[in-house]
Amino acid sequence: MSVRHIIASTLLLAGFSTAQAHPHIWVDSDYSLNIDTPSIDAVSAHWEFDLFTSASLIAEFDVDGDGSLDGQEKFNTAEALTNLEKSNYFVRIQVDGEEITPASYTVTDVEVNDQLLKMSLGISLPDQVDLQSHTLSLAFGDESNYFAMVIPETGLLNLSGRLAETCTPTVRDAEAYQIEAWVDLRCDP
Repeated sequence: MSVRHIIASTLLLAGFSTAQAHPHIWVDSDYSLNIDTPSIDAVSAHWEFDLFTSASLIAEFDVDGDGSLDGQEKFNTAEALTNLEKSNYFVRIQVDGEEITPASYTVTDVEVNDQLLKMSLGISLPDQVDLQSHTLSLAFGDESNYFAMVIPETGLLNLSGRLAETCTPTVRDAEAYQIEAWVDLRCDP
């Protein structure tokens, strides 16, 4: 059963129709980037589902009811979330203003923290991007507006690594309504 189907079924049971609830799911979403060299070939994304969606998914996959996901529960949850790959996990990436499609996505972890379901996603880029000569732009956005991808208070991008301090992330407004903002990243030589 797909994640959307589970959530849509839960919404219908709660008395919502698809016309009444738009968007249906709120997700705090951000990126992290470890910059040890000027060229990168991967980015990580992190999601934290809203309480209602988290409760629905946890009820579906936390078989032993202990409020956490472990072993097969974690595997099954991660596997169900791979259904979102057909929507590219709402990931938006540009290099020098040109949209690129990631080479692959991997759900690297799922966990429950304070009753909220969190997902970590590994994103492989199709080619290496040299951040000293190119601008990498990151955003999230669901064109169907089923998911509201919300930037957390900590920001859209978290940097780490030996060269992180040489890089400047710049937040800019998005033109498309389904994207809250973009963050552009470039590093000094």
